[in-house]
Amino acid sequence: MILRTTSHTMKYMNSGKESLYWRIVRDYTELVQLYIDMIHNKKLPLKTFLSSKQLPILNDIERSSWRAVCYKEASMAYRSVLNLTKDKKKFTKPVVKAHSINLEYRLWNIQKCDSGEFNYFIKIVSPYKKSEYRYLSFNVPIKFHRVNRILIEQGFNMNSATMMLTDKGNIKLYWEKEEVAKREGKPIGVDCGYKKLLACSDNTTYGEELEQIYEKISRKKQGSKAFKRALIERDQAINKTVKDFYNDHKDCGLVACENLKCVKHKSKFSKKFNNKLQRWSYPKVLTKLERLSETEGFRLVKIPPAYTSQRCHVCNTVDKSSRQGEKFHCQTCGAECDADINAAINILRLGVYSPQGLIN
Repeated sequence: MILRTTSHTMKYMNSGKESLYWRIVRDYTELVQLYIDMIHNKKLPLKTFLSSKQLPILNDIERSSWRAVCYKEASMAYRSVLNLTKDKKKFTKPVVKAHSINLEYRLWNIQKCDSGEFNYFIKIVSPYKKSEYRYLSFNVPIKFHRVNRILIEQGFNMNSATMMLTDKGNIKLYWEKEEVAKREGKPIGVDCGYKKLLACSDNTTYGEELEQIYEKISRKKQGSKAFKRALIERDQAINKTVKDFYNDHKDCGLVACENLKCVKHKSKFSKKFNNKLQRWSYPKVLTKLERLSETEGFRLVKIPPAYTSQRCHVCNTVDKSSRQGEKFHCQTCGAECDADINAAINILRLGVYSPQGLIN
């Protein structure tokens, strides 16, 4: 199954709904902490679930289903900290400073809006009483961007989604979809680099312009508006680059790439270059490729990155001195080519003959 997430802002809500949202988050967090205190003081049993009849009303949250959700979160938090504590005598109760709310299906639903500027309304049943026998509910208008609409068209059922009210002020929806069957097709290897974001085994390259964006980010004051704009520009450029790569290789059945981890950890480069390298976001590239493999049907194979840039793709000799910056000149057979293309060819061979690559 493919898990997908979409986040929705509160900017379309009026001030009354927004204040109600924050009131719910605040009271929910407070009640979770109060239940943790009662569990710690042996006034409530520590169980996975507890009947609402056994749960006292300690603040403005009166609805029984909301209190049950609060107890479930309190119990999970208490047991997780308890299990991590080796010396039970030194155990201290957990303190909840902020908490997002995972809402059960009974407390919300999604209604399609056929007219107007919004796509859907999320109806949330609040924990507060409107009258003696009715509870207050409110609608949150949401819009879907192009990617969300494509996902829905591909068979995502909105009514099967789960929802989270976050303490950051947005609503997240989670849903699952059957993964696309893997297709047959020619393989390709890609090397993810700093100078060229993607270098391919078929001698094509993508994302040379990213280096200028990394330099722009390094010149900005961290945390400033200009810095954040530059980060957004980088992320958009990465998405476009990966999309351009896939549009040119739609017939591929396998994409082999390096399983890059901790590239920037304990690097031996200069402080100035490390500042630029810090903005090289290779995890975003790998995540984008993973998502494309799930929705488009090609296999993504990750191979260990050791010696892929030092190995000659012609004679298979490993020699550190053969890598000369952006150029590769084999000291054994004399073969010359772009260093990243050489690495991509080696990645392709390792990926094709790896256990994942040999799966039919």
